[in-house]
Amino acid sequence: MAEVFEWAGAMGREWARNQAALDRQLAPAGDAGLRALAPRAGERVLDLGCGAGATTAGIVGAVGPRGAVTAIDISPDLLALARARPGCEGVTFIEGDAAAAPLPEAAFDALFSRFGCMFFAEPVPAFANLRRAMRPGGRAVLVAWREMALNPWAAIPAAAGAELLGPAESVAPGTPGPFAWAEPEVFRPILENAGFTGVAWQEEKITLTIGEAGEAEPAARAAAVLTRIGPLARRLRGQPDPLREAACQRLKPLLAPFVRDGWVRMPASIWLIRARA
Repeated sequence: MAEVFEWAGAMGREWARNQAALDRQLAPAGDAGLRALAPRAGERVLDLGCGAGATTAGIVGAVGPRGAVTAIDISPDLLALARARPGCEGVTFIEGDAAAAPLPEAAFDALFSRFGCMFFAEPVPAFANLRRAMRPGGRAVLVAWREMALNPWAAIPAAAGAELLGPAESVAPGTPGPFAWAEPEVFRPILENAGFTGVAWQEEKITLTIGEAGEAEPAARAAAVLTRIGPLARRLRGQPDPLREAACQRLKPLLAPFVRDGWVRMPASIWLIRARA
């Protein structure tokens, strides 16, 4: 449950402070997921782990005034941003853990999540709760990261962290975290044991634009974000400022080869996971 409490506290606050950079960085993943979901006018959609509401607003625009969107997240800081986001007017926001949230039964035509599905300590009962909230035959589209080695935005900072702090502690497949669903043999039985059917997945290759807007050189802007958000940021939490600065300096030359058009643009690989309730 540590991951849950981090999202409800310090991690959620950090993501909220970096909202603009993360909206930009994660937009291609959200767009790919929403294309796969293809929400239709009049549908009722549940957005799991809605964060600051970027995907929620996209769903609202698709379902229109005859539809309804419910968005759930455990971070009060991110939900405050989502509630204030243009395009999210009329959304029902729920603050809490979706694993235990009292969701109405058979109320939703579709379930969507952009990177909100991999953090449950007990994923099978959590997804069983979500499935009960969907109408029979309703569709789910979940976006998850593939393995870290295919995602240099994470792998490069993680390697820099290992140089500065020593090897990271090994994590068993399926352990809650951003790469928990990197392998189908992890997420497929979770969804099937929760009652979902027709579980299928496809790889999607995207490009992430990383960093804050500003006049500093692109690699420095990207390094600043990657030391606050992501696997290196987790290792730097609680470390002294000089070590954080050393991490930034170590990252900048590693990110420089990815600079294009004034931004760090890095390849990434995600799963688009589809299932039926």
